[in-house]
Amino acid sequence: MIRKRKSLLLCVLLLCVLALWSGTASAHELWIEVTEEPQAEELKVEVLWGHIRDYLDRASHEDYRLFMRWPSGQVDELPLEGIGVQARTFVAPDEEGEYVFWAKREAGTYTPGDGITTLSVQSAKTVYQHGQGGGTAAEPVQMHIEMVPQTDLSAFSGGTFKGTVLLEEEPAAGAAISAYGPGGEILESVSETDGSFDLQLDTSGTWLLKANITTEEEGSHDGQDYGRVSRTTTLLTNVQEERPAEAPAAEQAAGATSMPAMIVPFIIGLLLGGAGTLFFTSRKKN
Repeated sequence: MIRKRKSLLLCVLLLCVLALWSGTASAHELWIEVTEEPQAEELKVEVLWGHIRDYLDRASHEDYRLFMRWPSGQVDELPLEGIGVQARTFVAPDEEGEYVFWAKREAGTYTPGDGITTLSVQSAKTVYQHGQGGGTAAEPVQMHIEMVPQTDLSAFSGGTFKGTVLLEEEPAAGAAISAYGPGGEILESVSETDGSFDLQLDTSGTWLLKANITTEEEGSHDGQDYGRVSRTTTLLTNVQEERPAEAPAAEQAAGATSMPAMIVPFIIGLLLGGAGTLFFTSRKKN
């Protein structure tokens, strides 16, 4: 009897683990990370597939196409190489301002628990600020589905983040919006009729924003029929740590000279006081 209870308990625990694992495994996203390599004077651009801060899944770099828009507005497609489970490339940033990167993944089909085969279309975008100067982050890049930031990313230190979801370059209403924060935060929202949305991003660090639009559509891809299309796009953004306000230069200069200005009259007063005391003391003795 005890062995049967233990076996039953073990089965229940195993099923729970499998359920959790399958739920996590289905939460795949595409995203782009950009880091600066100071010694090489290059930007390392990585295209990643999996779930941010949880896991990376194996994928072929040949399944991706990566593009970049320079601060000047010029657009280039970048070559990719496969490194481990991700794809990467390097860029020499010859201009200062906002570099906009976006990637597309080869579409594929999967069949979830409801049995409806779904065509998955995945894309990603990120904006990297190099040096000073503005850029074109608030302008669409003509992705199939994309999130366009309406907040100035170069100086965003937390608060209300505003953006717009576009589908085929038109405002998309009813898109499911999710945000994954550096401290494990998960925020959810829905885009308005004009495609706009806003999220309260209060924690400093990297946030992954995601928009999804799922529609009932029939078709065929690589010989596989599907009855639904799921379009997902991400935007990686960084909430800067708010710095304490610095005193104006004029106030700093005043603070630097105020101490000597106070000390000099004090010393002069001591000298005059001492001289006066000596003068009156000498007169009394005489």
